[in-house]
Amino acid sequence: MHRSAAVIVASTAALVLVVTAPAGPAANPTLIATVGTNDGFDIGLANPDGTPVTRIPPGTYDFVVRDCSTAHNFHLASNEDVTVDFRTELAFVGEMTFTATLKDNTQYAYACEPHWQTMNGSFLVTSRPVAPPPPQPVAPRTLRVGVTASGKTFAAARSVRAGRYRLVVQDRSSRANFHFVGRGVNRRTGIRFRGTAAWTVRLARGTYRFGSDPEPLEARLRVR
Repeated sequence: MHRSAAVIVASTAALVLVVTAPAGPAANPTLIATVGTNDGFDIGLANPDGTPVTRIPPGTYDFVVRDCSTAHNFHLASNEDVTVDFRTELAFVGEMTFTATLKDNTQYAYACEPHWQTMNGSFLVTSRPVAPPPPQPVAPRTLRVGVTASGKTFAAARSVRAGRYRLVVQDRSSRANFHFVGRGVNRRTGIRFRGTAAWTVRLARGTYRFGSDPEPLEARLRVR
């Protein structure tokens, strides 16, 4: 009996109790405000990496205000959120920290009070994602057309898909022109014109005609 008790006591003494301290609250994000550098007329609000603050998510922030001039101050407020309104005094020079909770879908503004017309800025607080940029327009396809020195009209293709095209017109004749007609398009070069022209057009499904004036436009371009 005594031996078993000794073993239990020894085993219990060998256990190591590990206690994890509860994690403290996460630090607030920091925004850096600067006003009056070298008594200049500058004011701004930036992220710690130096990028300007224009749009941020809602939450509680620490505003570190670096007021560098007795000629200016930093005042931040919102017409939509009366709970946020803080400023440095004109006589103050140095660094001061303000903590504020910013509401969703709210515009906030800051300014130097004596020079608010020129020294000001604003930012939007929103949880909505930034809308993606609009898609870039598709570059038009190129179709070479024209008229030879002898007056014969041509097109590099006689059947194309519908869409936007850049017609590159090569007019080598001083006695004939190139005339292109169809749904939404009626373009021509001058009879005496010689050279290259470019027309951006949208070709719809159907048939387009081309040729040289004043003869009938008998050549065909099929758009499918």
